[in-house]
Amino acid sequence: MFYSGGGVYRALSTEGLADFEALAASGLLNDPRIVGTERADGTPAATGLLPGEVAAVLKHEPVPFVSYPYEWTFSMLKDAAHLQLDLLLAALDHDLVLKDSSPYNVQFKGARPVFIDVGAFERLRAGELWVGYRQFCMLYLFPLLLQSLKGIDFQPWLRGSLDGISATKLRGAMSFRDRFRRARSGAALSARRVGHRRGRGRLAVGAAAGREQGACCEQ
Repeated sequence: MFYSGGGVYRALSTEGLADFEALAASGLLNDPRIVGTERADGTPAATGLLPGEVAAVLKHEPVPFVSYPYEWTFSMLKDAAHLQLDLLLAALDHDLVLKDSSPYNVQFKGARPVFIDVGAFERLRAGELWVGYRQFCMLYLFPLLLQSLKGIDFQPWLRGSLDGISATKLRGAMSFRDRFRRARSGAALSARRVGHRRGRGRLAVGAAAGREQGACCEQ
């Protein structure tokens, strides 16, 4: 990402351009939940921004106000988590996937979450697992569970660790009884819903989500 003349731009490598073209062909860029993005005419200087050659430059619609997950309310983080999973499911329908799962890829326009990292979309490879699931747990699921079940604000935790809350730290904050309680306010988000998608690559992603949930919560 870089700024030029008041505009917000992103430099793409050759592989990144191929992923973006697949995203553009899917029609997902027309989704209002994704930041407005277009190929830049009259490419601004992007020399040295990437290790290799810059294949293309994108221009993004500016976000009027930038906020961070450790500044958000419980409902804002939950809305961002829903957006992350909904876009992942939409991407899978077009043989695409989100390669990470960070709330720092989300900003708010008023009360509406908007996904700003179009570079996170990439083509789905056969048999590939969703590598972003662990990150989803640490930055979305565990902070929401901590506040929902224990009444402990997640904001100081995320401010102190940009990587989120590890399963070990969450388990240390939970009593034996907590592990059998149902989270309030719909906080118990689960990427298992990804597993409802069919197809070889999609089932691989869903299976990864199911397996990772156990591993992620037991470490």
